[in-house]
Amino acid sequence: MKLITRHTRAPRAGAFIRCPYCDAVSLVHHFSWSMLSCQHCGESVAKERWSYCDRSEVDPLTILRLGSPVTLRDGDEWATWMPDGDRVISMYGTGGRVSRNRNRMEGRIQISREVALRQVQTHLEYGWKMDGRGKGQI
Repeated sequence: MKLITRHTRAPRAGAFIRCPYCDAVSLVHHFSWSMLSCQHCGESVAKERWSYCDRSEVDPLTILRLGSPVTLRDGDEWATWMPDGDRVISMYGTGGRVSRNRNRMEGRIQISREVALRQVQTHLEYGWKMDGRGKGQI
């Protein structure tokens, strides 16, 4: 975890920041603010006090709850959940670790957020890991 500076930039999918008071994680898409109220504890915190979290430091369930895509992998198999409004698009398949080789999709369905959270939890219990590249899109 690193503290946010004036040079910190958010990636296209958004950045995860951690509150210094309650340690809760939030998702932001830009850093053009000087103070932000924590969505969890309600405390107003200056930008320089927030810490920037790498995607690998955040629980996959939290990432999905915040509305960001999650990709889990077990060997050559992968599964991706992409929030789409009030539903989640669930995709799974096999393929290489390079994005251009990940086009062997075996299934794509729309499910509710609750079902997606249960699926991610089940995959984690079976030992699946976050995709090493930290990206959630295919």
